[in-house]
Amino acid sequence: MLISKFGESIPTKMYQSLYNHLTVHFQPIFLTKTGKIFGFEALTRHKSGSINVKKLFDDAKADGTIHILDMICRRNALKEASNQALRDYIFINICPETLLHPQHTFGLTDKFAEEFNFPQERVVLEITEQTAIDNYKIFIESVYYYKNRGYKIAIDDFGAGFGGPKLLSILEPDIVKIDRHFISTMADNYISRSFVEFTISICHEKNIMVVAEGIETQRELNEVIKLGFDLIQGFYLGMPSKLIKNYYNECL
Repeated sequence: MLISKFGESIPTKMYQSLYNHLTVHFQPIFLTKTGKIFGFEALTRHKSGSINVKKLFDDAKADGTIHILDMICRRNALKEASNQALRDYIFINICPETLLHPQHTFGLTDKFAEEFNFPQERVVLEITEQTAIDNYKIFIESVYYYKNRGYKIAIDDFGAGFGGPKLLSILEPDIVKIDRHFISTMADNYISRSFVEFTISICHEKNIMVVAEGIETQRELNEVIKLGFDLIQGFYLGMPSKLIKNYYNECL
């Protein structure tokens, strides 16, 4: 029953419907040096394709139910990863609003991981920079709860949002994903390239892995290889797919 899974009543019929109609596609993330799969990012999709998922999240943020939608997507991601025998890392997006929400429930992700027998240490929680954080104390406590439970922490869209170097210095994440804007412009833009080089240098000093996300051309791939990114992701390398085995088969 939905209520028992998420610890509270669902406020609208829409979310009861979404629980059954949202699905997951997986986009591969590769090790730059070897080309082997490092993990997959779980991307929420609507089964019918008739609902704009970005608008769905924007609406949930606006009406204060983002923590419920986030948990639905988190459970779906772990369920599908387990069902498809994912043997690498799974990257799951988390909205900062969820971590700051008064009804954010600690321990649910642990329950989902246990329910589907998926190791917590292979879960990477991606925190987006697209939202301003208005209470760093609560936010940091929430993030460190997950870190202390064995989850990996990643900063998503780095350089394009609100957190920037401050968020990097506070969280000291395991992984930083540099926003596509810099990947697409660094070949011709000195500032973009300098920002990328600076970020990689700082992260590597702290043993933080750096991802080039949103690679769409061979030229962009050549540039990120030159600059020493640890991990690479983008449509040029692999489109999101419902079936993980499609990528495992290609790598055999």
